[in-house]
Amino acid sequence: MIGPLHNRSRRAIFFCFHSVANEGPRYMTVTPELFEHQLATLRRRGLRGGGEADLEALAAGDRIAPTVFLAFDDGFRDNHETVLPLLREYGLRAFCFVLPPLVDEGAPLAWPEVAADRQRFETTMRSVTWPMVEEMAEGGFTIGSHGLTHRHLTALGAEELRQELSDSRARIRERLGSCDTLAYPFGDWNSSVEAAAAECGYRFAFTLPTGTGQHGTTPLSIPRINVDYRDRGLRFAAKLSYPGRRLYLSSKVSALRRGLRRS
Repeated sequence: MIGPLHNRSRRAIFFCFHSVANEGPRYMTVTPELFEHQLATLRRRGLRGGGEADLEALAAGDRIAPTVFLAFDDGFRDNHETVLPLLREYGLRAFCFVLPPLVDEGAPLAWPEVAADRQRFETTMRSVTWPMVEEMAEGGFTIGSHGLTHRHLTALGAEELRQELSDSRARIRERLGSCDTLAYPFGDWNSSVEAAAAECGYRFAFTLPTGTGQHGTTPLSIPRINVDYRDRGLRFAAKLSYPGRRLYLSSKVSALRRGLRRS
C-alpha cells in the first residue's frame, strides 16, 4: 500500500529545504531565524520528525503519528553547522541528500544552473565533508544520494543514468554502511529514471514537482513541497495544511505559477 506516501496525506508532510544561512540563493535559502521559527511551529502543532523507519511504515500501510519529513538537498555545509544543532534542540530527524565527489573535498556546490549563485554566495555554496556527514548521521540525519554530478537524470542515456545512481549509492554505503534513499536532482524524474533507481537498490526516492504538479505517487516518486525565504505566517501554515498541500501539488495551480513567473 503506497497511498500515504505523498503530500496529500493528512498525517505525513514532505518538505524540501536546501540552505539555512543568512545569505544564499533566493529560492533555496531560509535564514536561521526563520528556520527556527518554522521548527517552533512544527513543535507547537505536535509534529514529529520522520525518518526511514516511518517511510517503511507508510509504505506498509501502517498508521503513524502526524509526521513531517524534512529533506535537505545538495549537502550545503550549513546543514551541518546550523541545521544539525537546531534539529537536536527541537528533537527532530531529517534527511540530507549529498553528492559524494563534492563531499570528498568539501568542494563548491557548482553545476551550470547555479554558476551565478556560486559566484555571489561563495561561502554558502560549499558542500559538507565526510566527517560532517558522519556526525550528521549520528545526530539524526538519514543520508541519501543526490547523484554524482547533479545532472538532469531524464536527459541521460541508460549507462550514464546507472553510473549517476549506482556509483553515488555505492560510495555512501562504503562510508556510512547504508544508502537506501534518493532525491532526484532538480526533482526531475520519469518512469525510466524510477526504474533505474529501483534497479540500483534504492527503496525510496523524492521528487520536487514545482511548476508541474504531481498526481501519482510510489515509494520511488514521493513529492515534496519546497520551503524558502517566503514561508512564514499564513504561507507556511498553508503548506502545513492538508487542503493547502493538495492544492499546491495540483496541475492547475502549478500552471498558474508558471504563468506568473513568465509574466
